[in-house]
Amino acid sequence: MKYIETESIELKERLNDSFTREVVAFLNTHDGTIYLGITDDGDIIGVKNVDETLQSISNIIVDGINPSCKNFVKPMAILEEGKLIIKVEVTKGTGLYYIKSKGLSEAGCFIRVGTSCRGLNDAEIKERYEATLNIPEPKLVNQESMRTDLTFRILKMYLSNNNIHISNETFYKNFNLLAPSGKFNLMAEILSDENMYSIKVALFKGKDKSYFHKRNEYGNTCLISSLEKVLNYCDALNETYVDLSVSPRREKKLFNYEAFKEAWINACVHNKWVEKRPPAVFWFDDRLEIMSYGGIPKGMTKERFLSGETQPVNEELMSVFLQCDIVEHSGHGVPIVVREYGEKAYKFNENSIIVTIPFDRTGFGIQTTQETTQETTQEKILKLIKNNPQITRIQIASALSITEDSAKYHLDQLKKKNKIIHRGSTKAGYWEIKE
Repeated sequence: MKYIETESIELKERLNDSFTREVVAFLNTHDGTIYLGITDDGDIIGVKNVDETLQSISNIIVDGINPSCKNFVKPMAILEEGKLIIKVEVTKGTGLYYIKSKGLSEAGCFIRVGTSCRGLNDAEIKERYEATLNIPEPKLVNQESMRTDLTFRILKMYLSNNNIHISNETFYKNFNLLAPSGKFNLMAEILSDENMYSIKVALFKGKDKSYFHKRNEYGNTCLISSLEKVLNYCDALNETYVDLSVSPRREKKLFNYEAFKEAWINACVHNKWVEKRPPAVFWFDDRLEIMSYGGIPKGMTKERFLSGETQPVNEELMSVFLQCDIVEHSGHGVPIVVREYGEKAYKFNENSIIVTIPFDRTGFGIQTTQETTQETTQEKILKLIKNNPQITRIQIASALSITEDSAKYHLDQLKKKNKIIHRGSTKAGYWEIKE
């Protein structure tokens, strides 16, 4: 029989210092088998002093590895091609295993990677150790806010617009805004009308952060409102490129807005808010980056994450977003980004996730400037309002082939410029153009 080294098979000519590392690596990763008396090329050379070697292995299992792994490691002598070799079957353990003399350190904790093993760094050791203790992640709804004067006018407006019944007597309880102590929690704070969380959209000249150009702040208020303002702003910056060399002319956006929207909403919903670091958007000449904090949810793998499997970091916050019709619980957000830009769009760091959305200017020679685009769109909106003062945002978006978020942005800009005003209720009101 010819032996081949694989991710679950380790071949060793003899017992040496690396044997303990290999056992620990299999204990911490997956089931595996270590053969002694076989060369790296798979040639059987046998083991001298089999009984003595088995005793040494037994000593390592009992005294050399913590915590106790004797129920997961089974050594035995077998005859192969007329020669005695030692087969050590290792089953994945239930704890974090390490070489006793090295302790919980990079020199003591190992995992199996391919056909070799590597040491775990301090952060990986901490994460795995806490996982073995089954220490629950701190929850947004259990952390007390320092504020006692929070109000929720904006949140109630979003809920009412989606026909969610609100009872003033049970509002805090129904929407999980109170910590176990009865005080406001951190989720209440980030959803309140006024808070300390500042969400930034930073623009840089060039392809790195060497030359800062501009920063917009969209926080310090209800997260849902801040989220929408960032979407509207970035949609307005999504320039259109025009190719006049063909007929009819072709137009193409700088980036896929749908993918950006899903990535940004996910960043806000799944951000590790208990660390009090809000997500952010960074613009460069060739791309935009969305950063959220907290990394992949505990117990989730990169493969499962990229496939769209959902495991909310903040379940109660996700519930509020669902009721406000901001998100869906279908898990399609990540696959949309992967479909458009590939898995390389996601970069997983120790405590953060960065989504990179590249800009596409290929094949388009004429760029409509942002100022011209905004002015033209807003002029068209004024004409639509003049012809139909009762026109809705959805109707404007449909008429101009833009998103509803973009229509809202331009309407807000026209109101700020004091060119239009809305009279009456949202459903039965009308627009008035101011001279």
